[in-house]
Amino acid sequence: MIQIIHMAHITLSIPDQLYKIMKKYKEVNWSEVARRAIVETLLQLKASDEGLTLEELSMLLELREMKEEVREYSFEREPELLRKIKAREKRRRKLLEELEKP
Repeated sequence: MIQIIHMAHITLSIPDQLYKIMKKYKEVNWSEVARRAIVETLLQLKASDEGLTLEELSMLLELREMKEEVREYSFEREPELLRKIKAREKRRRKLLEELEKP
């Protein structure tokens, strides 16, 4: 089955001086560079605002060329994960306090 993806088009304006430099590197797909930067920034913003879906997280990891497998976990593990996070934060604060002592 072929999936058809519709994409919007945008126009970017850049300084002429930058454009002259870009023209020297014709082997670079500048549209792809811009697209990847936009997607990564949008996913970072969405992650901090409302979280990501598994598909979006996979896309972000792929953009960053990270080979992590995204898998679901049971929400029953959340209390355990929160305890680990709190313990790690407590250790971090203790280390910072020790560094601040004269």
